[in-house]
Amino acid sequence: MFAALRSEKTKFFSFGWCIVGVMGAIIVPLLFLLTSDTPKIGREKEILSLCLQALYLGQLGIIFASASYFGQEYSNSALRTTLLTQPSRLKLLCAKFVNITIVVVLTGIVSSGLSLLVLFIQYDMEWTGTLMIRLLGSISLGMLSWIQLAWITSALSIMTKSLIAPTAIMFPLILGLSQLLFTISQLAKFLPTLATLNLFSIPAVNTLLDKWSGLVVQFSWVVLLLPISAWLFSYRNVR
Repeated sequence: MFAALRSEKTKFFSFGWCIVGVMGAIIVPLLFLLTSDTPKIGREKEILSLCLQALYLGQLGIIFASASYFGQEYSNSALRTTLLTQPSRLKLLCAKFVNITIVVVLTGIVSSGLSLLVLFIQYDMEWTGTLMIRLLGSISLGMLSWIQLAWITSALSIMTKSLIAPTAIMFPLILGLSQLLFTISQLAKFLPTLATLNLFSIPAVNTLLDKWSGLVVQFSWVVLLLPISAWLFSYRNVR
C-alpha cells in the first residue's frame, strides 16, 4: 500500500493540472483577502467571516485538482499503463483516494495558515485564545467539507471518465448556480455545494441547512457516488 501511495504521490505532482488546482486552492483565498476592502480595525466576527469566505473560494482549486487527478487516468490510455504496475484495481482506487485526501488536508493547512497570516497583518486587534479556538474549529469543519467535495468530484470524474465534465458540473455550483437553483426550488439546498454553505457563512443563512446537517447531506452524496464509481472503476473495460 505504501508503495502504491508513493507512486500516486509522484503521479499527482507530475501532472501539471493537479499542481494548478493545488496552487489555486492556496492562491485564490489569498487574492480574495488581499483585494478585499478590509479596515485596519475589525471584530472577531469579521475576521472569522473573511477567513471562511476565503476557504469557500479555495474549493475551486480542490475541485480542479481532484478532477484532474482522476481524469488523467482516462486520457491517452493512461489507466491501462497504470494497471500494468498495479493490477489490483480496488487497491489502486484506495491508494488514489487516500492520496487525494492527504493532498487536500495539506493544502488546506497551508491555505488556512497563509490566510490567517494575511488577516493577522491586515487587522489591528488582539488575537485571543477564544478567537483562535473558534477559527481552528471553523477551519477544521471547512477542511472536512473540502475532503468530501474532493471525493464527490473524484467519483464524478471516474463515472464520466473525464476531467472536464466534473469541473463543468461543480464549478458553476460553487460560483452561484446552486444559489440560483435554490430560488427556483427549495430542494437545491440538498446539493453538495449548497448543503455546507453555512460552514462558510457568518451569520448563518436561516433558509439553508445548518452546518452539521449540511455535512451529513454532503456525506450522503459521498455514500451515494463513491460505491457507484468504485464499481465502475473495478469492472469497466479499459481502453
